[in-house]
Amino acid sequence: MKQKRFWMLLLLGVLGCVGPNNHVPREFQKHLKTLQYRYAPDLTLNVFDFSLERKDGRWVLRGETTVPEAKRAVEQMVDSLLGQEEVQKEVILLPHPRLGDSSFAVVRVGVANLREHPRHSAQLVDQTIMGNILRLLKQQDGWFLVQTGYGYLGWMRKESFVRSDRRGVQDWRDGPKVRVTALFAQVYRRPQESAVPVASVVMNGWLRKIQTVQDWVEVQLPDGRRGFIQKKHISEELNRYPIGDALRQAVVETAYRLMGTPYLWGGHSSVGSDCSGFTRTVFMANGISLPRDARQQALVGWEVQPEPDFSNLKPGDLLFFGAQDRITHVAMSLGGTEYIHQSGDVHLNSLNPHSEIFNAYRLNTLKKIKRVLPE
Repeated sequence: MKQKRFWMLLLLGVLGCVGPNNHVPREFQKHLKTLQYRYAPDLTLNVFDFSLERKDGRWVLRGETTVPEAKRAVEQMVDSLLGQEEVQKEVILLPHPRLGDSSFAVVRVGVANLREHPRHSAQLVDQTIMGNILRLLKQQDGWFLVQTGYGYLGWMRKESFVRSDRRGVQDWRDGPKVRVTALFAQVYRRPQESAVPVASVVMNGWLRKIQTVQDWVEVQLPDGRRGFIQKKHISEELNRYPIGDALRQAVVETAYRLMGTPYLWGGHSSVGSDCSGFTRTVFMANGISLPRDARQQALVGWEVQPEPDFSNLKPGDLLFFGAQDRITHVAMSLGGTEYIHQSGDVHLNSLNPHSEIFNAYRLNTLKKIKRVLPE
């Protein structure tokens, strides 16, 4: 009798597995991929995470996204898929409602790390610089999922920023600023190099200006600390950048200043960078914001069809390398065959086989050339 009951239960289980609801998870995943491609094709820039499961006799849709249209589309897709069946929807539109209006922040350290997961051992995916504004998306213990001003996502420790609301970040934006132009500099308690340091800063950092004291500028950090930085390390001309050929020369000069900077996967500063972090740092120092990754940078600008000797390449053109349809590396042209890039460290190479700095591998993997600086 017990054996007969066992087989009956097993049969019912099998029939349940091939019942009318068995197709739902498969169809859900298929349609979800289509919606992700439409609303959030690049997951380094948007959150798109959903699941559908059967629990206690009902369907439960869980998920979170930064794209309002994606939330609506997924919910409508599930309604259509399930018809009259009951579904419990637990979908959150980020920033998480628990953060309230305090879902903004300003970076308070010289270089702040963004990691793939909320732990120190997780892969470094990006960095951002003092004075930059972040959007806080959700919190997990002492970590926050943040989005940079250029859209990149990553987990950051709460000690790296000052949390704020809309009014606070607007006040930071509107206040008098100085821009750090040195590769590395110190803010001191008093206007002398023998004084105790308050903080370290790097190129492209932002500080609030208080007053000028001879060769020094008194500044305020995003967290309210004050100190002094040498005038030679900053610029007070915040929105004045060269144009035309002068701009091309400026990006070349900035790139040369970074020669020898060590490679750091996910690095995005003047003291350590990966290939796209290097190009973005160079262009940002001259008023041009590029996307974060090489594959993203390859989508901007105008494509250049090179002459056989590369004589039509201009300083500041971006060279993209890779395999098949995948972009894996970016460099910056110095004009003609020579280019500068981050690969182990920042150094020069050439596309000319007769040059002492020729790199055959890069020539063989050159995929496209883009012009991002205006003519």
